[in-house]
Amino acid sequence: MLPAQEINSVSESRKKNIMKQMDYRFKGGYYTFEKIFNNNVTYPEVLEGSCIMGIVIVSFEVDCNGKLTDFAFKNPIHSSIHEEIAEFFDLTIGQWNECKDEKYTRFEIPIQFRIKDVTTNTTDAILVCEKESLGYVCKGDDYYYQKATKFLEKEKGKKAMLHIDMLIKHDPYNPEYYDMKKVAISLMK
Repeated sequence: MLPAQEINSVSESRKKNIMKQMDYRFKGGYYTFEKIFNNNVTYPEVLEGSCIMGIVIVSFEVDCNGKLTDFAFKNPIHSSIHEEIAEFFDLTIGQWNECKDEKYTRFEIPIQFRIKDVTTNTTDAILVCEKESLGYVCKGDDYYYQKATKFLEKEKGKKAMLHIDMLIKHDPYNPEYYDMKKVAISLMK
């Protein structure tokens, strides 16, 4: 008889591992890290009305002396969002615990910027910055998925790619979107 699985999804497993790593390496643990994020990060005003949202995966290393290095954005969204994230990480300098084991030095933190009431993936990010809708109509994942599927069926890879890339920005962990992208690329040849 096997014990019941504690974690139900890859997303939950990823979050649990990140939180455990943050509890070990960040002074005050994950919840202090999250509190600093929530108190200091806002959806950039310059993007209001643009409907830009998605998950940025921030990759970095914190050596055992607490120094941040190799800072990179995977799945980039917009430079103003990257600036918000970089400023947040500047606030964490000096708040990292020392370590004795190099295996706890590499981090990949999924951070989501989203607009309230727009349907999108809400399960994969560990930190979320949400903006109230200002009355602009922004399209959710269903819209982009339907458009991408329609263009793939019509064998219009280039047009499908625009919508698939938007889906990947919203949900970089969804393997179906990458499969769709492969089909779109093959249609463009």
